[in-house]
Order: sequence, then C-alpha cells, then structure tokens
Amino acid sequence: MSEDDAFVTAEQVRKRLSISTIVFYGFRPIGERTLKECARLGIRRIELLESPEQSDMADARSMRHVGDICRSCGIEVGAYHAQKIGFSDIDSEAGRVARVDRCRREIDTMLDLGGVVWSSHAWLADATLLRSYEELGRYVEGTPAVVAVESFGSKGVAVEDRVAFLDEIDHPKVGMVLDIGHGRNSNGENPMTLPGGPTTVLELCGKRLCHVHLHGFKDGTDHHPPFSEGDSIQWEELFRMLRAVGYTGALNFEPVGEPLNSGALEAVAAAPERIAEMAAQAP
Repeated sequence: MSEDDAFVTAEQVRKRLSISTIVFYGFRPIGERTLKECARLGIRRIELLESPEQSDMADARSMRHVGDICRSCGIEVGAYHAQKIGFSDIDSEAGRVARVDRCRREIDTMLDLGGVVWSSHAWLADATLLRSYEELGRYVEGTPAVVAVESFGSKGVAVEDRVAFLDEIDHPKVGMVLDIGHGRNSNGENPMTLPGGPTTVLELCGKRLCHVHLHGFKDGTDHHPPFSEGDSIQWEELFRMLRAVGYTGALNFEPVGEPLNSGALEAVAAAPERIAEMAAQAP
C-alpha cells in the first residue's frame, strides 16, 4: 500500500470516506436536501442502496437523474448495493439470464455515474450463482468495476464460505464485501467485537476483499453509528488489519438512521478524526 492509499491521518481517511444511503432508508428520500447535508458534513462519497420506490438502478434515465442531483451537491457515487438481488430463487435458465441481464444494466448505470463496486446479497452459492458471477466478472473486464458478494453470519454465506466461493471463481474482478456486523462465531458472538477477531477475519479475506460495510455493534445488533456509546467493535485492530492486508477501497460506513439511531451522519463525519487518533495511539 502506498502512502497515498494509507489511512492513518484524518485527511487520508476523509479522502476514502463513504456512507451508504441506508442511513436515509425509509426515513428521508435521496435528494438534494439529504445529499447537501452529507457534503456539508464532509461526506462526499456514497454507496447507493437499492431503493426501487425511489429509483431504478437498471434504468439509465432514472439513474442519470440521480447522478445529476449528486453532481450538483458535490457528491460522488462510489458503489451500488443491490440488496434485493439474489440468485437462490431462480428455477430456470431463462430466469437466470434475465437476472444477470438486470445486473449488467445496473453495472452500466453505475459506471456512468462513476461507481466502481457493484454488490448483491447473492445468497447461497450454487451452480446458478457460480455461473452468474463468472459471467458478471467477464462483463466488467476492461472497466474499473468489480462485482462482489456480501458476507453474512449463517452457514453457507459466512466469510469462509464466501472466500471458498470466490476461490472457485478465482477472477480478479469478483470479490467480497465484508460486513463487520454480520459475522458470528460458534458461540454466536460477533468476532469483530473480540480481541483477535478482526485479525482472523481479515487474514481469511485476504485478496478477495474489495469493499467494506462498517458500522457500530452493540446490544447484539448491528448498523449503529460507529464509535457510539456501547459500540463493541474492535476498531483499532480492524483498521490496523485493513492496512496490513493492503485494502485500498473506500471506507464505507453503513449505519441505519432515524428513527432507530440519531446522529448517524454526524458520527460518520467524525470518523476520520477518531480513526486517526486510534492510529496515533496504536503500539
């Protein structure tokens, strides 16, 4: 990792800072008012959460409108999170082809907006998912984009399962989104809250890691603002290990906003200083 890619100082972190629009989901529409608030706080990159009630990620006209709003507010679209797209419900080749075609159209509109990471929940790995992601990997060859599957806590979609799936594909354009709130060990604990846990998880992810979903974890639940009272994520170890494995992607935060959490935007905006403080105090 070069000095420019590092995230030790607050300025280095701020250059890579991103927030998921889940922070507005079901609470405020994605529009000029919300995006200007992000920019005012110094958050200038977003991951667009699939929200069909507002816009269609696969429709060029719809996403050009979203892109125009983002640019007018000084906001960059870094990623698409196609949360509603899975492959486990497909029961025919025609259905699979149609699903992959929609994914391609979403990737096209993402690239038009300047985004580089497209991810879906994907769900359980089977022959349908394998073939579909192989095709999507080939589709983004020659572009800045990567396609990714997200990690979860249950058997079949946990980090180790995702790594095994990605090893089978073994394509440089297909990787994993590590969600630090989803994982569970055999005792039902989130390993990212335990000393040594982030080291084990990040070493397992290795080169397959291409994107992260960062948020606080407390009272057994995730998607809280980072560094809030009661947050048990091992943040210092996590960021140290992200540097150690050479992660060069966005530092993308994914807290849920109102009515569950207040101050989520402000917490993310303050993250660069908190991360820099931890880096300075690390042994």
